[in-house]
Amino acid sequence: MTERQEFQGGVNVVHRHGDVVHRPASPAAPAIHRLLDHLHDQGFHGAPEARGFDAEGNEVLTFLDGEVHNALTPQLRTPELLTSAAVLLRRLHDATVTFRPRPDDRWLFPARQPAEVMCHGDAAQYNCVVKDGVAVGLIDFDAAHPGPRVWDVAYAVYRFAPLQGPDNPESFGTPQQQARRVAAFCRAYGPGVGAEVIDAVPERLQALLDLMRAQAAQGNEAFQQHIAEGHTDLYEADIRYVRAHRDVLRAAFDPR
Repeated sequence: MTERQEFQGGVNVVHRHGDVVHRPASPAAPAIHRLLDHLHDQGFHGAPEARGFDAEGNEVLTFLDGEVHNALTPQLRTPELLTSAAVLLRRLHDATVTFRPRPDDRWLFPARQPAEVMCHGDAAQYNCVVKDGVAVGLIDFDAAHPGPRVWDVAYAVYRFAPLQGPDNPESFGTPQQQARRVAAFCRAYGPGVGAEVIDAVPERLQALLDLMRAQAAQGNEAFQQHIAEGHTDLYEADIRYVRAHRDVLRAAFDPR
């Protein structure tokens, strides 16, 4: 019997049919499928494979086996998950260096300079496939777009460190503890990203706020619901939190 499951994501409902999933296709789907093909051609298999579209126009992707968690529960706040997520993101970025976007590609986020790599755009625990406590894959490439490495790492550390204030229900740790997790993530990621990621986080969150409000104004019901539920208020509070603790957060990168 073919296994069938339904998953409710932050924006889309995804249906699994055996070893593939069917999910609503965004305007960026053709470009994303080329990106996924490129990743697998480069030997990166921590992303779904594109299998085209079904009769209803949904995109069809291979299913990545493992667990996906909406939140970083205490059991997931381990150095192994943190650093393996960083290594996975590095491998993804490195595999995209030779990818060539086309002028007519329709990315959800605009390309950001310097366009060093293809950013996943939403590298967070809820898009991270975990097996035996280690990050093994990333799903949901809807927000992929060209950009600098630090731009993608900024959102990843916002989610995985996390860089969130005490009023955010997903936050944990003191600023000093969060700072050490950010620095550990960046060390595991490797050359190219350092303390400047702290200053990139507020800018990256502001870009997300701008996108959410623009999409909501255009009638996107998912983003309208997120705003109504107070997501934008949390992002704004976290921007203030990161800026207020900037010096403490950057100090973790000091080699002394």
